[in-house]
Amino acid sequence: MLLGVFAAVLLRLWWVNGWQAADYVALAQNQRLLTVAERQFERGDFLDRHGEALTNRPEKVLLVFPTLLRQDEQHSPAYYQTFLAALLQTQGLPPTNNWRSKLADDKPFVLARGLTDAQAAEIQQRLGGHYGVFVPIYRPRYAENSPLAHLLGYVGEAENTGKCGLEQQYDAILQGRPSVQIAAAVDERGRQAADQLRQLPPGGADEALNVRLTVDYSYQQICEQAMQGKNGAAVLLDAQNGDVLAMVSSPNFDQSVGQPAADGDIYLNKALAYYPPASVFKIVLAAAALEENISLDGDSRPFVCSGSITLPNGHSVNCWQTDGHGEENLAAALANSCNPYFVALGQKLGGKKIAEYAWRLGLTEQILRGYDVNSANMLDFSSAVPGDVANVSIGEKGIRTTPLMIARMLAAVANGGKLPEARLVMSLETAGGQTVQSIESAEPRQVISSQTAHKLANMLRGAVQQGTGRPVNSPIISIGGKTGTSQHFGVWFAGFFPADKPRWTMAVYLADGTSGGGDAGAVCREVAEKLALLEDIAHQSSV
Repeated sequence: MLLGVFAAVLLRLWWVNGWQAADYVALAQNQRLLTVAERQFERGDFLDRHGEALTNRPEKVLLVFPTLLRQDEQHSPAYYQTFLAALLQTQGLPPTNNWRSKLADDKPFVLARGLTDAQAAEIQQRLGGHYGVFVPIYRPRYAENSPLAHLLGYVGEAENTGKCGLEQQYDAILQGRPSVQIAAAVDERGRQAADQLRQLPPGGADEALNVRLTVDYSYQQICEQAMQGKNGAAVLLDAQNGDVLAMVSSPNFDQSVGQPAADGDIYLNKALAYYPPASVFKIVLAAAALEENISLDGDSRPFVCSGSITLPNGHSVNCWQTDGHGEENLAAALANSCNPYFVALGQKLGGKKIAEYAWRLGLTEQILRGYDVNSANMLDFSSAVPGDVANVSIGEKGIRTTPLMIARMLAAVANGGKLPEARLVMSLETAGGQTVQSIESAEPRQVISSQTAHKLANMLRGAVQQGTGRPVNSPIISIGGKTGTSQHFGVWFAGFFPADKPRWTMAVYLADGTSGGGDAGAVCREVAEKLALLEDIAHQSSV
């Protein structure tokens, strides 16, 4: 019996050491590792049009394992609070929220983000024998001042689900990506057993997909910089196919907060919100007049702007130029943004014709392929009431549009009269880059003749060279466009560039600006010039 027992034990030892040794070694090692996910959220990525990640971008961080901090007479919790606070202060690093209370928890946490190589190297030297503090590579879902905040939305920290924006719309396909684990080795007493962290490969299947956007990351950064400190929105489109190359709503918000604001409109995507277009709407009347061959220029006497115009009901509409512009044709009136001229033109065209061309030019429906957006027809005025027709003719009342819709309208002018559908999402892809689903561009629709579009584009180029858009005129890239200054709802500039061969259209709306050309136009000019330099198409010319 004893020999039988010994034989069974030996057989078991032989089986464990010969066939299950690797499994037991791995289990023992894992039992002596403290881990934290390398990714803040285990989700698929958003990519720009070139495949560059917009989320989960790697950065160096200061990572703390509270359970590994040495606890003795010299190293109390108060000591670590003082030491870490001084470490952050000397490097000028802002700490994450509630970091002091997290020192009392068992969970590892990120103390500071976005370390430069120099900061990381100096911190490593200063740590010395302080256990439990490391400088690894980490992938937060959103970088500090992350671009596209209003489009991407944010993820709820507790449940790892998208709460708004693209994160919410594509939540189901983004979930399910396992993360590499950052691991710290500990000995049998729970003390740090190695100076370096380890990386453990992810476990489980990768079921998440990436979402590739039409946005160009470099273009987005340029637009974000131009809108820094402003209250409004900017939209940059590909003039040919309507792809959204950049979209900014400012001011930005902190996506890491994870909770909606109690009040205010900081979470509102102003690029997709509705505002009176002001004098930018005069492009619609100019297009209708050219297409229908209806204008004030062919009358027996030229139109004369005296500074105001009186409607049949006795109400007067003033021109921004108090003394008036004198004799004008359509091109001069568009360049000067003359209210009396376009009020008179609106009366001659009639409300129904104005409504028709607003529809033709995409101002009654908001379309963004790949993203569910709020779409509403905000054209609401009575064609039988001269006052209503006058108000809509200068874009003050009876019409509201979004910056996206205005940028799309300019694309029709720049694209030979063909109106594209705006697109935001290109495809859904695996982590390896294999396309699972494509979202194709729609064929642009001919809404005005190429002759009308060509004439109108030349007029808008003249508006920048000689009219209210002169502050936008650039020595390195030609720009065409139209200013808009609302009485109560902010300022606009909408344009295209390069003016001779348009590649981009842009709409800029500023809620608190005072001049369409000087404020909104300055944003467009900055973006146009930086794109010209980036794409090496800048030229020198006199302004």
